[in-house]
Amino acid sequence: MKQILKIRFLSFFVSIFFLSSCITNRNLEYINTDNVKVESTTYDYIIQKEDLLSVQISSTTKSEYDFFNLQETSNPQLMNQNPYLYGYLVKSDGIVTLPMIGSVKAEGLSLSEIENEISQISSTYFKDPIVKVNILNFKVSVLGEVNTPGEYNIIRSNQNILHLIGKSNDLTEFANRKRIKVIRRDGVESRVIYLDLTDPRLLNNKDIYLHPQDIVYVEPLKKKFYSVKNLSSAVSVGISSITLYFLLNNR
Repeated sequence: MKQILKIRFLSFFVSIFFLSSCITNRNLEYINTDNVKVESTTYDYIIQKEDLLSVQISSTTKSEYDFFNLQETSNPQLMNQNPYLYGYLVKSDGIVTLPMIGSVKAEGLSLSEIENEISQISSTYFKDPIVKVNILNFKVSVLGEVNTPGEYNIIRSNQNILHLIGKSNDLTEFANRKRIKVIRRDGVESRVIYLDLTDPRLLNNKDIYLHPQDIVYVEPLKKKFYSVKNLSSAVSVGISSITLYFLLNNR
């Protein structure tokens, strides 16, 4: 009976030894360049339907444009709860309606382009206007193998997925860095994008830049449930198993 027990234990140990997989530093790398020169692309967010725009105008005629800068006098807590009280919605026809300025075609324009458009129109009413436009409802969610999953508010519109990973306190050691799933709204439909964070060409892929309402899911490695974090852990498990085997063998 003891002999059968020893054989079974030895078989179990050998199986664990071969199935276990160490996660090396190479598995944890981002953008594996191997001394290859990589140039990143520039990105300017393109406004879409249902974006909520913050429009701020500065001018020497302050009393005439104060009604645009509602955020300066707003309750920050109330603004976080309901930003629609302080922003201007891009409607289903792609138009945003602003006080005095009227209707402006916003969909399809970058933030810098709509700033120039509003600046030109508002120069009729204000002296030397300076316009700043931002997205108020720019929130994204990250789920899966990250240390702090959740919903995050994006302040700058040119943030990419690496910035989001930083906000979520990095990926876990079990994250599959070669298969990051991004669920993105594309008009009335949604599409799924897969990104490889180890690919040096990633920085030239405009899909890495975040869009409002993106859902980022970080898949786990398939070997997660039987892998160990590092070599020292594997050695420790191996020594413990061998020690237990010899204790049983000497009984």
